[in-house]
Amino acid sequence: MTFNPFGTDSEILERNVNGRKIRVKWDWGNFKSTEQFPVDDNLINWVIGQEQALNECFLCLDEWVHKLKWLEKTKWYENWSSPEKPKPSTKTAISPGPYLLLLGDPGTGKSLIGRALAEKLTQVYKENGIKLFDVLCWKNSLLPSQPRISIHKTSEGKKIIRKEELKELKRKFVTKIGFKALQFFLIAMGLVLLSLGFYFLFQAWQTWETNPMFLGEPLQEYYNYNFVDYLISKFVGLVPLTFIPGGSLVFFGVFIWWFSKLGGLGNMKGIGGAQQTEVPKLIVDNSSGHAPFLDATGHRNAQLFGSIAWDPYQTGGLGTPEHQRVTAGDVHRASLGILYIDEIKNLDPEEAITLLTVLEDGQLPITLRGRWHGGDTAAMAVSTEPAPAITFLVGAGNFDSISQIHPALMDRIYGYGKVVRMNNDMPNTEESRRKYVQFIAQEVKRFNLLPFSREACEEIVEEGRRRSNKKDALTTKFRPLISIIKTAATLAINEECKIVERRHVRDAIEHHCKTIQRQILEHDISERGKLLEISPKGAKLGQIYGLAVVRDPYSGEMTGSVLSVKAHMAKRSELPRNYSFKGYYKVTGVAKGQSFISDSIAKVRSVILQKYGIDIAQDYLTHIDFAQSFGVDGPSAGVTMAILLCSLIEGKPIRQDVAVTGEINLGVGDSIQITAVGGVYEKIKAAEAWGFKKVVIPQKNYEHSIDIRDYKIEVVPAATLDDYLKECLVEKPTLKVPVHAYKRRKP
Repeated sequence: MTFNPFGTDSEILERNVNGRKIRVKWDWGNFKSTEQFPVDDNLINWVIGQEQALNECFLCLDEWVHKLKWLEKTKWYENWSSPEKPKPSTKTAISPGPYLLLLGDPGTGKSLIGRALAEKLTQVYKENGIKLFDVLCWKNSLLPSQPRISIHKTSEGKKIIRKEELKELKRKFVTKIGFKALQFFLIAMGLVLLSLGFYFLFQAWQTWETNPMFLGEPLQEYYNYNFVDYLISKFVGLVPLTFIPGGSLVFFGVFIWWFSKLGGLGNMKGIGGAQQTEVPKLIVDNSSGHAPFLDATGHRNAQLFGSIAWDPYQTGGLGTPEHQRVTAGDVHRASLGILYIDEIKNLDPEEAITLLTVLEDGQLPITLRGRWHGGDTAAMAVSTEPAPAITFLVGAGNFDSISQIHPALMDRIYGYGKVVRMNNDMPNTEESRRKYVQFIAQEVKRFNLLPFSREACEEIVEEGRRRSNKKDALTTKFRPLISIIKTAATLAINEECKIVERRHVRDAIEHHCKTIQRQILEHDISERGKLLEISPKGAKLGQIYGLAVVRDPYSGEMTGSVLSVKAHMAKRSELPRNYSFKGYYKVTGVAKGQSFISDSIAKVRSVILQKYGIDIAQDYLTHIDFAQSFGVDGPSAGVTMAILLCSLIEGKPIRQDVAVTGEINLGVGDSIQITAVGGVYEKIKAAEAWGFKKVVIPQKNYEHSIDIRDYKIEVVPAATLDDYLKECLVEKPTLKVPVHAYKRRKP
């Protein structure tokens, strides 16, 4: 009977699609492709293989909702509704926590869980009547360097802005009308005075023409018939009363008109086109109604905690008022939502301490932050009233983050939240394999790819099993599998196929989806392999092939390697008498000062002593050489060296078409146990590539990790050193080690 990885029954799948709940009957035994597989819109249902982590997350979510419901009862926000009211300390009203720290390898779904929790929060808020709020920043007329803060119901912020803008427009309109009236009044009065001046001059001309009596004689005779002298005398009297005030009034009227036209009074623009205005600034906008999700990964002080713009070139002009230069930080915009920080270990100590303040107080004033603020500036004196920052912190990182996160921050997370371990794999069950089909369908929808055939899905499942390094598990590191899915779909598209087939997936795995570290490692091994003396044929005394892995120190990527190991032993007692050699035991070609290989070398000496009663360091001159190798390290070299020495002692050659790996251990009684090692998959693949016929590995590795379908080479389990010797040594004895090339000299 053919094995069906997805089962043979049908299942009713309930999904939320386009805002409505649907039920689809899915026949797992006979489906041909993922084309009709329903994909849920809720991201929380996209999380696969992390049930325990999700349970812990939901516990934190329940605690968070309980906290917010209690805050709703206390109506903590009432004192924040008006910018004029004094702001209370929330430290006693708002309890700290809960927080969540997700630790696991990259690609296991930490960021997906963070986004999914934000979606879940939106749903929970609607069910429990918890409302989000907008935050406004107002001008402080009494103390401009301390802008005021107020909070309002969702969407109220924009309404208040429009209302205040309307007031501002009315005020500007009245001001503009007043300026216009003032302009007309000044110009009109000026023209009247100038007209009076010219009228008086005209009257002086008429008086001159009539030539009346002036001081007892005719006017013209009095001025010696010089009209200019007469006019000057009249003009000097008229100028202070008409021309000077009239001209000044006209000048000021024209100047006010010109200045307003060029963007002067009332039009001094600042940040984002802001003008010298008392209209508040909307610094937190939750009008969408969705619980906020802020990915603050890699953000620094100013982005995390808010800042005050200080550079005139940044603000748009010197006329920008203080409250218009305020920018809220991630902690404020994520209030009542999720603040997600990946690689949280990279927070600077200063940032970690400020984050502690936010988590403890639930509020934080916005002020100038960051080292590179441009030196001393007036913006350093600006600090708002405390702004709400009631955030649900979701931190993420690798396992090395435990020791690198700020101790005080880690202590708060332990005390008020939860630290959750992300799974690297999940059981290889029918349910898990069905989850893989769901995962493939999700990525097909997300990237608009071709549907995957049933056989292609099976190949993705098999690759997930191989990547877990366990035969009864599937990996939950989905990001590398996404690359395979996208590449396989692209290969199918290039061939103008309507569906992705198994061969496309295999092609993607074998040729297109290797990380750059793996490509570099394989290239180096390939180029160096041309110079290695590796010939998996026949049988030889004193030579064996061991298996190792080369690991990239940055990514952790591994690739297999074959080591040619040789040894020579000479018995001291059979050397020429005039030689005063002492016994020695040397191993060359290994890493210096490394504990793993040093322990293996020491254990091999004790194992040989236990098995044969021979001290290879006192009774013999023993030299083991990892030929053409450098810096070999790790416990898996132990069994290789032990078999090699057993071969020399028993005089039995070693099959050269067999490669071995395993950790040697001191025996109990007559049994010398070989225990499990790492990188077995890569080691077997390396032996397969070199053309070996058989690989001998520890029994535990075989039971835990090996599926013989993954290899073309024969893989043999062995539990003890004797089991290894049966597989490696040729039974027919040859020359034994005491016979050596040295000849005794005659006395």
